[in-house]
Amino acid sequence: MQATATNYTTESILATLGYPDAMTAARQQARMMLLGRLTRFQTMTQLFERTWGCTLDEMRARYERGGHEDFEADDAYLEWRWYAEAVETIQAQLTTLKTH
Repeated sequence: MQATATNYTTESILATLGYPDAMTAARQQARMMLLGRLTRFQTMTQLFERTWGCTLDEMRARYERGGHEDFEADDAYLEWRWYAEAVETIQAQLTTLKTH
């Protein structure tokens, strides 16, 4: 059996996958990557809530209260806050991809 020579282009391959153009394909890929990150980061924020038995706002109050050093709690709060901010950023990015 002899293979036939076919000239593929990026556009023809994307069209067979259901994308009308490269930008639509890129947006879909970006959405999929962001949704994966969003899920991972939301899971981490939920893990912090279960581990520390409080909300991020309650942990912030502990962090800002001071009085005694708790390096583990301080580190957890800073990491937790990073994940929460990342979730907000990704949600905003997803909204932008959706509207354009």
